[in-house]
Amino acid sequence: MTKKRQIEFLDDVHTYVCDGVIIPSVSELIRFKFPDAYKGIPEKVLRKKADYGTKVHQLVEDFVRGDTTMEEIQKKRIDPNIKIAVEQFEILRKTWAFAIKDMEQIVCWDGKYCGTYDLRTLDDVIIDLKTTAEIHEEWLRWQLGLYYMAAGIKRDIGFVLWLPKGKMGQVKQINVATYEECEQLVKDYNEAQSSEE
Repeated sequence: MTKKRQIEFLDDVHTYVCDGVIIPSVSELIRFKFPDAYKGIPEKVLRKKADYGTKVHQLVEDFVRGDTTMEEIQKKRIDPNIKIAVEQFEILRKTWAFAIKDMEQIVCWDGKYCGTYDLRTLDDVIIDLKTTAEIHEEWLRWQLGLYYMAAGIKRDIGFVLWLPKGKMGQVKQINVATYEECEQLVKDYNEAQSSEE
């Protein structure tokens, strides 16, 4: 019988701890894979975009869980783009008729990395919410692949539910990285970390 791992997420420093040991996140692994993805973009701009994305994610989660209604969201004194993003989310959810099994779930692979996926449907398809200006398919290919492997779900495809600021949302299918590719990425990351010590 496999021992249940003790997973802790330290939100203020975005760090996962597994059985008392700090381990990389899915985001860290992907930044390792694509080190120049955000090169040249000022830190202040990246923080602002991340803050916006976090607010959209939180309001979508509150809405899906029934903690708030669309009417209550419309009355809130918040960025109108955030309201539009939640409206677009609901339109896409109804249009694509996907039923949500769970959301914002931490998954861990073999005590080697952890991540938190956005949505999982009743038929175990993982959907990532993005508020970026563009869809970065290669980034998503790896992100979704790593989530699937950590969740122990075998899938060739995942989806992105794209909610760009002030625009119509879209759902796009993403072919995901294989378990073998993901295992190799984890190995390469660990070897790179060991050589730096």
